[in-house]
Amino acid sequence: MEIRQLRYFLEAASREHVTQAARALHITQSTLSHQLRQLEAELGTPLFDRVGRQVRLTDAGRLFSRFALKALRDLEDGQLALQSLNALQSGELRVGVITTYTNSLLSGAIASFARRYPGIHLHVEDLPMRQIEGKLQDGLLDLGLGFTTSDNCEELVNEPLFSERLMLLVRNDHPLAGRKAVRKKDLSVLDIALQSRLYFSRELIERHLSRHIRGRIRIELDSIPAMQNIVANSHLACMLFEGAVIASPAMRAIPITPHVTRTAALLWPRDRYRSEAAREFVTAIKANMPLAIAR
Repeated sequence: MEIRQLRYFLEAASREHVTQAARALHITQSTLSHQLRQLEAELGTPLFDRVGRQVRLTDAGRLFSRFALKALRDLEDGQLALQSLNALQSGELRVGVITTYTNSLLSGAIASFARRYPGIHLHVEDLPMRQIEGKLQDGLLDLGLGFTTSDNCEELVNEPLFSERLMLLVRNDHPLAGRKAVRKKDLSVLDIALQSRLYFSRELIERHLSRHIRGRIRIELDSIPAMQNIVANSHLACMLFEGAVIASPAMRAIPITPHVTRTAALLWPRDRYRSEAAREFVTAIKANMPLAIAR
């Protein structure tokens, strides 16, 4: 059994399609099919049910996938441990971050880390919170930057960074623009733009404010800059947590009371090796946190 066969097996299991898996692995479809059948022959049992180019794991395949994934994770951890011995002259670091923090927390950290460790290939993905958790569990990310939740996965460790409040954003000439704070009941007369339900922040907002905003959501979209641009050019209001607010002279950000808060956090796989590169990147994040939110 070869390491590459395990990689091929897991890619096919993930995509459930031989052609797509072969394309992702940069090999031919016939090569992938041959390697998978060779692995099945060595194990003495079918790992996939095949219908054309579609594949589905058998019961044996599902059982074996857990051990194959663990074996590859252990090998990757060994590589990370060896990379730590080379004084961070080479290697790779994979980071998942919620879109909110890409600009507010990571831009300075990335620049600082890249200057100090030019040999480390840094791969940063903007992802919703649930996808970050999933990729950390699957070994596809080394580090996550998101926030704590009441149901953070038990396989992950979270390291709190700071708490931030939910803010109401309105145009400067909006009737509420002069307020120092906005009460929850004031939201019930507004026309509101919110992020889509793809994002956990939306779930937090609805959990705390659903009865005040029911029937008032006029626009749902994924892009935070687009949302703020809409607010700056219309009568609509939007709600964002402080770390997501992009300062603009055309808008006011007003705290909602009683406060709705969330806690930003670093997320680590619980049972995986923490590479020196990941530790140094965390140091860069903490050193570059804006003072306004590092309170």
